[in-house]
Amino acid sequence: MAPNAPLNSADRRWVDQTLASLSLRDRVAQMVMVWVLGDYTSTTDSSFVEARHWVADDHVGGVVMSLGTPIEVAEKVNALQRAARVPLLVASDLEPGLGRLEGGPFAPAQYTAGSATVLPNAMAIGATGNEANAEEAGRISGREARATGIHLVFAPVVDVNNNPANPVINTRSFGEDPATVARFSAAFVRGLQSAGAAATAKHFPGHGDTDTDSHLALPVVRSDWARLAAVELAPFRAVIDAGIAGVMSAHIALPAISHDSVPATLAAPIMTGLLRDTLRFAGLTVTDAMTMQGIGKGYDVDQSSVLAVQAGSDILLMPTDTKRAIDAVVAAVERGVITPARIDSSVRRILEIKARTGAARHPFVALDSLRVIVGSAAHRTAARRIAQQAVTVIRDARALVPMPAGVPTVIVNYAGEMDITAGRDFAAELRLTIRGTRLVRVTPATPRPQLDSIARPGERVVVHTLVRTVEGEGRFVLAPAFARWVDSLSTVRDVFVVAEGNPYILREMPRVGIYLATFGRGPALEQAAARVLAGTGPATGRAPVSLPGFFTRGDGLARPFAAGRDDAAHADESPAPPPTPLQDTVRAILDAAVRDSAFPGAYAIVGRRAGVLAEYGAGHLDWSASPVPDSHTLWDMASLTKVVALTSVIMQLVESGRVNLDAPVQRYLRSWTGPNKDKVTIRHLLTHASGLPAWRPVYKEATDTAAAMRLVYETPLDTLPNIRMVYSDLGAILLGEVVRAVTGERLDVYAATHLFAPLRMTHTRYLPPAADSARIAPTEVDPWRQRHLRGEVHDENAFALGGVSAHAGLFSCAVDMARLARAYLNEGTLDGARLFSAATVRQFTTVQDSAFSNRALGWETPTGNNSAGRLMRRPAFGHTGFTGTSIWIDPANDLFVVLLTNRVNPTRANTKITRVRQALADAVVGLSALQR
Repeated sequence: MAPNAPLNSADRRWVDQTLASLSLRDRVAQMVMVWVLGDYTSTTDSSFVEARHWVADDHVGGVVMSLGTPIEVAEKVNALQRAARVPLLVASDLEPGLGRLEGGPFAPAQYTAGSATVLPNAMAIGATGNEANAEEAGRISGREARATGIHLVFAPVVDVNNNPANPVINTRSFGEDPATVARFSAAFVRGLQSAGAAATAKHFPGHGDTDTDSHLALPVVRSDWARLAAVELAPFRAVIDAGIAGVMSAHIALPAISHDSVPATLAAPIMTGLLRDTLRFAGLTVTDAMTMQGIGKGYDVDQSSVLAVQAGSDILLMPTDTKRAIDAVVAAVERGVITPARIDSSVRRILEIKARTGAARHPFVALDSLRVIVGSAAHRTAARRIAQQAVTVIRDARALVPMPAGVPTVIVNYAGEMDITAGRDFAAELRLTIRGTRLVRVTPATPRPQLDSIARPGERVVVHTLVRTVEGEGRFVLAPAFARWVDSLSTVRDVFVVAEGNPYILREMPRVGIYLATFGRGPALEQAAARVLAGTGPATGRAPVSLPGFFTRGDGLARPFAAGRDDAAHADESPAPPPTPLQDTVRAILDAAVRDSAFPGAYAIVGRRAGVLAEYGAGHLDWSASPVPDSHTLWDMASLTKVVALTSVIMQLVESGRVNLDAPVQRYLRSWTGPNKDKVTIRHLLTHASGLPAWRPVYKEATDTAAAMRLVYETPLDTLPNIRMVYSDLGAILLGEVVRAVTGERLDVYAATHLFAPLRMTHTRYLPPAADSARIAPTEVDPWRQRHLRGEVHDENAFALGGVSAHAGLFSCAVDMARLARAYLNEGTLDGARLFSAATVRQFTTVQDSAFSNRALGWETPTGNNSAGRLMRRPAFGHTGFTGTSIWIDPANDLFVVLLTNRVNPTRANTKITRVRQALADAVVGLSALQR
């Protein structure tokens, strides 16, 4: 997804051919993105007719979808894609907590139309102190975006919210510390783009230190260059380094850079000089909405459109008049104000992002896949877990939190007149523990006499407030009458205030003694805050912002569980949505295999270059009571080590010229001597045609690691090279020695630095530490070592070699294996990391001599009866591992299948894995077309 990552050859051709086919007007139209509401409309509804006209007649390049249920947004996207000459780039403001894919409520019953996963806001994620939560939130956002047909996500907000009076950023920011915002923003980008969606950082060059809503007027940021570089720009540098695809401009004036009051969106010194030239950003630039008054005052649509393009923007977002905007830019080109090359550079970037996100190849989304992914039980559970970690107790000097049960309680729910569902989940959750609780709803219009009548004698008062950013309101405080009432009531009784949304409202009721902040909004945060008050959930959050005189960044009082039910923080009681045929079939195959005792546990993950299609964990880690495998369970990879680590590393060394495939092995290993060994090449070792025997039990003969390796070197050839194919662990071990000789590093060290780190395969390693033992799948009850193996390599020879060998010893998980497979499908690149070229991938995965064997270089290829099943065909490639692992990658179908099991638990005599591998491969190939 990173803009500097090379496209594969097919995508390059599509970009070149599409660009060449477009007229000047159609090229400019590609730079326009129009706003479409995600509601249901008939095809004759005026709003749909207008949207279709923009796409079919004006040939706009993209749409930004807003406010609708996921299923209706996806269907409307499909309808508009059908009308498009060039596949549309579909965008949406999917910031955590913003709620663009939430269906509205049906009053008065307050049922809702259903929604995507409502994640805690960025500031709530910042309050957890754990940037892994930001990455997970990004990954969930990306998966749900892609399932809904959205390619470009206008998130994260990387503004540093260091001004409590900011009426428009607030909880949309990760916090006030530039370094923290940078780390969390980069993590969110990694997660989102790993799911196949493109991220967009906003609002450049920084909208955090303003007290004006740019929807209403033009904010002016007075920062000098030193302050700008140290604060506002730090998160932008971080996300650019993380390979972010896009950057959105801010409608703010920055005199320190532009030397005038021109909005940044229209200022070339900012959008080109600062962003492109100074920060070296090569990706897509998007204006903020051109309908906003921060840019609308003083400029008509013709002027603002031309100036934005001249300043350096690639996409004009929501111009007030689509046709006029296109006409104005075309006219500017025709009279020489804008060069054709300037237009082409923007259109090329737009087409490239369409290719990278899959919009060009697969513009339509499958509605059955959507129901599996969007709002899934796993995603909602993650949202609730993050929310629980976010709740922060700011004030509680008398340690009244958690509240004891048995005290009469009134919940006062304060929210705007239109926020009719606000506080509903908070009250429902609190009432599960605090019985007999009354609920009173008030609004900013509630008069003081009515407020004074709420609390009854002896009642404990819990005040829940929702004060959130609403675009264009420009006001972000409590109603004065309500704030004064809460403040005065706090002097005569205990008042528990839970601030949902704006955390800074404490300054409006300074005498409140118990104050909790969620730093966001949504059902997960409401429920988490209620659990803290009730004692059924912990509070561990720390404030990511400061309010001078009231609290500082890092403040937060820890509150543990008191008693009661804690399952709500860790599980989602709603039924899972119905699976797709592919997901259902994967589950059925694995569950049946567990019932058949093929293995105690397994995890399968299936996907394409853009992301995961289906994944499922079956059984348990052991035959005894133990956890269900998940995507981070560590498995002994066995011989998958040969391709995941060894072959991938050899590919890099061959491409860099450090290893020659046809050079004799003795060029690199001079002490590897014996009859005919001088005739063995690196290629022979990779194709298992060296003449070496398949195996030698060096673990029985050697007394230490060095002796074991000497035995490998001393083993004679059985035949001359290239006489027959004999799958040989010994040849792989020698190739590991070649890596050490060429690089000066042991294979585990070199692979960690040059392969696993760039791919962010953060869980893949040799010799896993004891701390990881609980998530490692046990393998065999080993008769040689006289123990049940868990966390130590199953292969005896690899154990004798110290646990690190090129033929076995690697441990990994489904998440990491999926990243490796996607990199191979993307012709050697993933998320900006380039491992090797497309040519090298093809060279190593092509059968070397089909008359001799089905071996490629290191890799195996389908035969029709091996673990690839009956349906997979070349150029697919893969490998298996003795412990029950396998990987198959099919470029022709843009598909990968990873199966991880511990079939040797408790004994290697269990060979039922063969038919499971074949059944899974055939099912995936046969059904994957349903999720294209």
